[in-house]
Amino acid sequence: MKLRKVLNGLEFKAPAPVEDVEILGLACDSRKASKGGMFVAARGYTENGLKYIKDAMACGAKVILAEEDFSAPIGILKILVKDTRSALPILAGNYFDHPSQNMKMIGVTGTNGKTTITYIIESILRASGEGTGVIGTVNYRFKDKVIPAKNTTPGPVELQSMLASMRDSGLNYAVMEVSSHALDQTRIEGIKFDAAIFTNITNEHLDYHKTIDGYFKAKIKIFDKLKKSGSAVLNLDDDRVGSIKSSIKHGVITYGINKKADVTAKDIKTSLSGSKFIAVTPKGDIDIKTHLIGMHNVSNILGSIAAAIAVGIDAKNIKKGIADLECVPGRLEPVEAGQKYKIFVDYAHTEDALNNVLSLLREVAKKSIVTVFGCGGNRDRQKRPLMGQAACKYSDRVIITSDNPRFEDPDKIIEEIEHGIKSVFSNYEIISDRRKAIARALGSASSGDIVIIAGKGHEDYQIVGDKVLPFDDRKIARGILQDLHENKKNS
Repeated sequence: MKLRKVLNGLEFKAPAPVEDVEILGLACDSRKASKGGMFVAARGYTENGLKYIKDAMACGAKVILAEEDFSAPIGILKILVKDTRSALPILAGNYFDHPSQNMKMIGVTGTNGKTTITYIIESILRASGEGTGVIGTVNYRFKDKVIPAKNTTPGPVELQSMLASMRDSGLNYAVMEVSSHALDQTRIEGIKFDAAIFTNITNEHLDYHKTIDGYFKAKIKIFDKLKKSGSAVLNLDDDRVGSIKSSIKHGVITYGINKKADVTAKDIKTSLSGSKFIAVTPKGDIDIKTHLIGMHNVSNILGSIAAAIAVGIDAKNIKKGIADLECVPGRLEPVEAGQKYKIFVDYAHTEDALNNVLSLLREVAKKSIVTVFGCGGNRDRQKRPLMGQAACKYSDRVIITSDNPRFEDPDKIIEEIEHGIKSVFSNYEIISDRRKAIARALGSASSGDIVIIAGKGHEDYQIVGDKVLPFDDRKIARGILQDLHENKKNS
């Protein structure tokens, strides 16, 4: 591609003409720089790409774009811009020829529910016969490709490259989770959405955004990315989300259970085997049957229905798609190995998410609820005591353990969790080793109990320091169940 086309829309300085220069690749990671390609020495939040210019040149990059001048051998073309971070999404959009303009794009933001909604919408679109790409927390997937997700929303080059691959594969739709970090860091600049869903907002990522207002302001930037004909999909049950309805300059479709909305639910029946309700929509009532359980999933389904209506999907396929979805990885995902009690693995890692999951289970539990959870290190510390309170409030027994401690001391994290509960609750114990904590929960559970292992969900690793160690709550639980069965058989 001609360099001039890639630089379109950018103010830059170059020591030589760029019109006839052809580049054969685009990278902001020096390890991915290619012969004849362009390397963007982007200024990140923890690293500065200037450090890696020599590595990129060693890989064959012939064009280097940076904020500061640097020494380079003859044959390397230097491009200087004021801000590499804001330039990168423009470059990526230009290089991959703006794939979002040729697809129907659905974006989902909010503290909770993003992943579940992308799975529901994917299933609805599949029922409609539409090929769909999904970019989210669990993985990035389209056609027969499944790519492990490093971030909920990838960086601009990876994101535009993936969307271009989806477009070139003949897909008409892409559904993506849009994190507050991605919105704040302009990772999705140049992407335009046909529908953008805002689920809710509770305390999360305050280690980064500092305040709930800062977090909220980052989230609502998604509505600046709507196409002219695009629709904002708002959850009116969240007062903050509902408050922006009048300020949005595009079409708006609302949903909610407790508030009067465009898409709502009546005759709701939930159990541990699924949910049933009637969705009341502008397109008529739809009888919904789903394997997903809980009122929070009723809300997620309503948001998905609203978005599906916004992009023109009919009621028949909406109904079928919702019924077809059996589960969402790591979201109240059951673990079955012949045991006489229920085990669920869930990603709940905020106070609100833990409240939602445990209050649901409390309503349907016939006997005891045993909760295993911890909090991640180097993340928002304010939520730790609040999560402890939520766990102890709704559970009969709680085992506080380690999550992804990263560079923090796991015992110190646990102390901060315990700070919110030790003078109020006594129904908890501390086992910092997560495997031993899960074993304790399963070994002490009785027939009819519910064991919920919360915090990591679909993750198949544990982050300790700078090491990423294999650890999947679902596999660990199955292995422990097998050991318990063998021990019982041999006793």
